[in-house]
Amino acid sequence: MQVAPSPVLADVIKHFLIIESNFSAGTCHRMFSDGNTGLVFNFSDPLLHENSGHGETAVLPKSFIYGQLDAYQNIITKGKLGLVIAVFHPYGASAFLKLPATELKNQIVDATCFFSKTTDLLLEQIHEQCDTYSRIKAVENFLIATRKTQAGSGIIAAEAVRLIHHHHGNLPITSLLSSLQISERQLQRTFEEHIGISPKRYSGVTRIQFFLKLLRNRPLDTSLTSLGYDSGFYDQAHLIRELKNISGITPRQYISKNPPLAANLVPIVPVN
Repeated sequence: MQVAPSPVLADVIKHFLIIESNFSAGTCHRMFSDGNTGLVFNFSDPLLHENSGHGETAVLPKSFIYGQLDAYQNIITKGKLGLVIAVFHPYGASAFLKLPATELKNQIVDATCFFSKTTDLLLEQIHEQCDTYSRIKAVENFLIATRKTQAGSGIIAAEAVRLIHHHHGNLPITSLLSSLQISERQLQRTFEEHIGISPKRYSGVTRIQFFLKLLRNRPLDTSLTSLGYDSGFYDQAHLIRELKNISGITPRQYISKNPPLAANLVPIVPVN
């Protein structure tokens, strides 16, 4: 379930997600980049995070922040799934965290590292609520109270993101620089500070996410090749290669019998 934020937070929060579901213990969910970062509150059973490089697993904190993902992650359920997620605009986390966005790249960090024990109190409030909107309201009140910067601190980043999305990730960097009237080095620094990945990588993620949106809503007789062309990929092999680079899965795996819980969170295979 996706819910728009209150106007006071709309410049930094893209939307809230409520994810509730039942899975058999050991179900693996593939989490990959959608270009955004987020603050997650788990009000149900514990979750495990699998280190894709070493195959090791660790229990996730009950509240955590995830940065820009340049590599996919595996999240493993141990039973019921109950999450409230504040999804930041790509540049939105910098309004709450006093560190460059690149320092959170590919990181999942306990929220208490940034907000002390106040997140524990918020989790108690979320547990006490029995409806979606009360849970979201509690998170909104928390974010309003902890916000560190006002609108405008990431104005160049926000405009760059708007332009990239307007062109579905297919705007050349030279055209982006011309529209923003800044140097390539300035653009790079802006993305390092506010977004966490390079403009080129962010454009690639945007292009893939546009393709996945078309894929989820496609008529049954529409081919992958046609959707790929519409998304800016010159052939199906190019599309599949880019999707696997970002998510580790193919288009057909993405739309398998287990539907995505969110645009970038897909149940894949049980873990033995």
